[in-house]
Amino acid sequence: MAKLEVLDNLSKIGEIDKSGMLEVVASTPEMLRDAEERAKHVSLPKIKKIKQVVIAGMGGSAISGNIICDLYGNTAELPIWVNRNYSIPGFVNHETLFLALSYSGNTEETLRALFAAAKRQAQIVCVTSGGKLKEIAQEKGYPLFLIPSGYQPRVALPYLLLPVLATLETFGVIPSFSGELSLAISLLEKLKLQYAPQKPLRANRAKELAKKLVGKIPVVFAVSGTTGAAALRLKAQLNENSKVAALFNLFPELNHNEIVGLSLLKRVEHNFSLLFLRDEKDSERIKKRIEITKSLIGRQLGGVNEVWAEGNSALARILSLIYFGDFLTVYLAILRGIDPTPVGVIERLKRELMR
Repeated sequence: MAKLEVLDNLSKIGEIDKSGMLEVVASTPEMLRDAEERAKHVSLPKIKKIKQVVIAGMGGSAISGNIICDLYGNTAELPIWVNRNYSIPGFVNHETLFLALSYSGNTEETLRALFAAAKRQAQIVCVTSGGKLKEIAQEKGYPLFLIPSGYQPRVALPYLLLPVLATLETFGVIPSFSGELSLAISLLEKLKLQYAPQKPLRANRAKELAKKLVGKIPVVFAVSGTTGAAALRLKAQLNENSKVAALFNLFPELNHNEIVGLSLLKRVEHNFSLLFLRDEKDSERIKKRIEITKSLIGRQLGGVNEVWAEGNSALARILSLIYFGDFLTVYLAILRGIDPTPVGVIERLKRELMR
C-alpha cells in the first residue's frame, strides 16, 4: 500500500489512531452544543464592578483566552489579559474578574496564579473537570463550571471555551453570543462531512494539506486580532497531535523581523513549509502586507499554502480554522504512522516536577 493511501483506508487509520482522536475531533460540533447547555446551569454571582478580566491557564486550557481576545479584544470596554504563568499581573485586585482554567484541575501554574489572585481579592470563576481546582472552588465557594473528564485537554476546547463566553456575557463584558455560536455549530456540521475520513484524499482539503506537510517543518503565519488564536492553536496541535516541530508568528509583527531570515533561505537548505491562515475580514492594509510577504519569501519556501476562514460570524470563522487544523494535524500524525493522542514527554515532565 502506498503511504498516502493510508488516509483513505479506514481500517489502517484505526490501527494507527488507537485512541480515536479523529473521532473526538469530528465530534466538536456536538461538544459545542453540549457545552452550551451545561454552561446554562451554572449560577454566577450578582454582577460586581469589574475593571479588567484575566483568563489564567496553560496549553489547551489557555487557548480559550486567546480566542476571546481575537473575538472581543478590539470591542470590549474592559482589558482582557491571558495569563500563562505562575505569577499574575500587578493590576489584579478586587475589581478583576479572574477565570482559572485547568482541564485536569492540577495545573500547577494555574493553581499558583489562583492563590495569588485570591490574596488580592479578585472575583474568581473556575473551569475544570476535577482535581485540586475543583476542590478549591468547592471549599471557597467559587463559581464552578465542572466539565466532562476523560478527554485530552486539547480536544476539550468546547468545554473550556463556553464557560468563559457565558461568564463574560453574564458580567456584561461581551454581548450575547448565542447567535454567533449557532452559526458556528451549523458551519462545523457541514465541514465535518468535508473533512471526514470517509471523504477521499482527492476531495478532502485537510488530507491534501497533510500530504504536503509530510517531512516538513510548518511555518504558520496569521494575523493578530483575527486569526492569531487559530494559528497558535494549530502550532500547538502540530506539536501534540502530529509530533512535529512548528514555527508561528503574526502579522504585522513578523514583517519587522522574521521575513529577513526567511528571505535569505535557499530551497535546498531547509524543509520549511509556509502556511498562511487568512480571513476576508482582515484590513486592506494587512491584506496588502500578506501579498507582498508572499512575493518576497514564497519562492524561497517552495510556495505558500493558504487556509481561509469560513462563516458569517467572527466566532464561526475562528472555529472553522481551528476545526480544519485539528483534522489536519491528526491526518498528518496518521501519515507519519504515529498515534496522535499520547504526549508522553509532557507526562514525564510532570512526574519529574512532582519529585
